[in-house]
Amino acid sequence: MDTEITVALIGAAGVGGTIIGAIIGARIQANGGHAQAQAARDAAETAAQAGRRQALHDLRWTTTTALLRAAGESMEATGRLYLAAPDAHAEQGEAERVLHTFRHTYAEAELAAPPGIREEIEAVDRVVRTAHYLARMRAPAERAGRTLDDLCRQGNAAALHAKGALDRLRATDAPLWNPSLGGGDPPPEYDEVVTALNAVPQLQREQVRLLLGVAAAPLEHERRRENVINARRDWSEQDYRYQAARQGLIEAARRVLGTDGL
Repeated sequence: MDTEITVALIGAAGVGGTIIGAIIGARIQANGGHAQAQAARDAAETAAQAGRRQALHDLRWTTTTALLRAAGESMEATGRLYLAAPDAHAEQGEAERVLHTFRHTYAEAELAAPPGIREEIEAVDRVVRTAHYLARMRAPAERAGRTLDDLCRQGNAAALHAKGALDRLRATDAPLWNPSLGGGDPPPEYDEVVTALNAVPQLQREQVRLLLGVAAAPLEHERRRENVINARRDWSEQDYRYQAARQGLIEAARRVLGTDGL
């Protein structure tokens, strides 16, 4: 009896072991499947993160290079305002157009920029906009003064007379008067210079107004002298500031975007 019971127990143990082994094996396979699935999910997430990082890197690179290109085009168009013909309508329109493009490009770059280059992007924006603003203010007066000076060098009698009238007005310490600002009727001291400038047929009405705006007291003349006679020198300084800001952005972008070692 004991032998039969022992044999029965051994058989039962064998069956139970088989069942337990099957259960354990199934659990191992299940756990292995879960591990494989988790590993697959981790790999997919890693790949997705890498894809997002690469897409962001590409976006930042693209917007930064587009900003540099638009800034260069705006500065070139601004510089041409100083060298344009007296009316310069085409040049002014082109300068406004490319500045608008630059502003749009700057907005995109500002949104996508990483922290390491935001200040450099802002520096480029400031110098491009400042250069354009100063050109709008100074270039027309520079062109008007250049036209009058060129006519004087050619021996134009009317231009020489107008130049002399301007010098005599400044010597009298006349009050300030700027017709472009709606200053009303000119003071009596301006009678000669107004007549003389209007007698130069090569000067346009707007150029006459610009020249009258600098035909005041010596102090005002000296301040405006910087704007008129040295406007192109001032433009060179603005261009120098732009080149420095541009180089600063390039170096920062290479460092932050990881291309400085390529």
